[in-house]
Amino acid sequence: MADTPKNDVWRALKSPHARPWLALAGEVPASVAAHLAWADRPLAAVGMTLASGALTAATWWAGKDTKEARRLHATATTAAATGYLTVASFTDPLGATQLSWLAIGGSVVAASWNVRKVLRVNPEAKSGADQPGQTGVLEKSLGKAKLMLRGEPKVEPNRVTAPYQLAKGEITNADLGNRLTQMASELGISPNSIRIAGDPDNASQGELVFVPKDMLTEKAPWPGPTSLGGSVTEPVVVGRYEDGEPEQFWFPFDEKTKRNATHFLAAGMNGSGKSAGISFAVIEFLTRHDGIVWAIDPSKGTQTFGPFLPYLDWVETTVAGGEAMIDALGQVITARADALGRAGFKNWTPEAFQQLGMPYMLVWIEEAAKFFREGTEMEGLVMEARSAGISVIISLQRPSATSMPTDVREQLGGVMCFGVKGGTTADMALPDDVRDAGARPEAWENRKPGYNYLVAPGIDEERYAMKARTFDPPTDDEIATVLARAPRTPADPITAAAAGEAYANRTRYDADTPLTSTDTTDTREVVMSKEAKQQHDEELLERQINREIDDRVGDDGSADDLSGIDPDKEITKPTETWSFAKAQPVKEKSQDEALAELMAMLAEYREQGLDEVGPKHFQPYGKEGRIGRSRAWISGQLTDLADEGIHLEETDTAGTYKLLYPEMAGAA
Repeated sequence: MADTPKNDVWRALKSPHARPWLALAGEVPASVAAHLAWADRPLAAVGMTLASGALTAATWWAGKDTKEARRLHATATTAAATGYLTVASFTDPLGATQLSWLAIGGSVVAASWNVRKVLRVNPEAKSGADQPGQTGVLEKSLGKAKLMLRGEPKVEPNRVTAPYQLAKGEITNADLGNRLTQMASELGISPNSIRIAGDPDNASQGELVFVPKDMLTEKAPWPGPTSLGGSVTEPVVVGRYEDGEPEQFWFPFDEKTKRNATHFLAAGMNGSGKSAGISFAVIEFLTRHDGIVWAIDPSKGTQTFGPFLPYLDWVETTVAGGEAMIDALGQVITARADALGRAGFKNWTPEAFQQLGMPYMLVWIEEAAKFFREGTEMEGLVMEARSAGISVIISLQRPSATSMPTDVREQLGGVMCFGVKGGTTADMALPDDVRDAGARPEAWENRKPGYNYLVAPGIDEERYAMKARTFDPPTDDEIATVLARAPRTPADPITAAAAGEAYANRTRYDADTPLTSTDTTDTREVVMSKEAKQQHDEELLERQINREIDDRVGDDGSADDLSGIDPDKEITKPTETWSFAKAQPVKEKSQDEALAELMAMLAEYREQGLDEVGPKHFQPYGKEGRIGRSRAWISGQLTDLADEGIHLEETDTAGTYKLLYPEMAGAA
């Protein structure tokens, strides 16, 4: 449209700034017309008065979702405009008094709207910057139209919560989590200062939580045990979250909440405060009346356990001693589970302690990677221990596949992740959704000892990505003083008998024995020679073989097929000589052959009436086994079959599957 005086006037009339003035000018003809039509009709005056009040009230009601100042401004303007129209219509709309009030008062009202309009616009803003829901952070880090705010951010002391709406189908909470570092860079704060709290009912919504100031820089002194003489079923408190709430978790099963008993992974690099942090959990546990602790540390030994030594039921500080304890635990688990089952307990509870005298057990394994590298089997330990009233803490620096078997990692329902070296290690230690929500333990590495993220059953999931810090470590004397006042619970006879000779011959520490004593009664070698290691392995193997024989022979030491045999009788010299052909190399089965063999074994287990199966039911693994494939391959196939839901079904226990009967289902 060409620039002409006529066009300029038209554009001016269409401007938002002209609208209040046009409404002001319209008061004159409207009041004149109403005066000519209704000046001598009283009912019309009453009607216009009521209409003016109704319109004013409607304006107030319509502005309920706007800011308070705008609502008041609009309501006052409506009241003034309708009030003048009513008065002028039934007096003299062209009178000097009426026109003066209209010129003065109306101009002020119209100009106030012009001022309000000018103050709402930032002429220096870039195009699109004043669009609702856009901020510099959102636009730069995510791109336009990727994320919108659903309402006004909630501002609290050192905390801002901003509800967001993601562009459906274009971005996910995981994508948002991957961009927290860029957002933190724009705001000039730490990546740990931003968290994402996703909406569990709507994947496209959630809240961004900003905590600009780190409230954990000040160390919190250890307040002492939270329940001296209480039960291990009560929460274990190890520190505090950034909002001041206690950092706490639970070990045993809970009947009311159906919270499972839990094993824990403690991960963190050297100097991150990992061992000190776990120590608080152990102190809490040892001050309860119904728990005992077995502990292993083949690296730092008494440096870690120091003041705990007299109060640990069994402690080992060598690899050989640790292997003996882990080997004994296999028998302990079976014996305890059998005893609990006979008494009618599916899980350990305080009632089981009262009835059987069987305390809950905590097994603390420091530097666990050493045992995994030595080939020590812990899969059975972590898979079966929970129902027997045993929780395991496995502590290591980096929970990679080379440091810990995947099957073991999957059984650890709780994680206490301290500072780690790099995001890859953090990905190994923490669940994906916690990482997506903003957990960044690699941000501080070992520069902030005690900082950690805690993931465990019973904890509010919104706290999984909230950083916490363990208490300031107490002195050894302070720990010893507290533990000396705590109840001393011995192992029950069932546990002690199942642990066998290794437990009976364990080294014991007295509370009054100096840890620096030169007493040489403990003759265990810290570094074993090749011969000593071989002898230890042979003794361990002999114990395992003897247990197998005992299981086959029976509790009474005899069996029908062994009767009448004289063990001292000489073996008769053979009358014939046999020659054996050379063993032929085992031919590796094809993928289809191995899968067919696995299905055949499942059919056999159905005939035997098994309810559940797992990888252990398909041993031995490798070329010598019936299936001819590795444990990892078998685990993968079982998982795939469980996903199909025809032959197997997942259970609450990882690595264990419910055996289905498709033939019976088909026949029905």
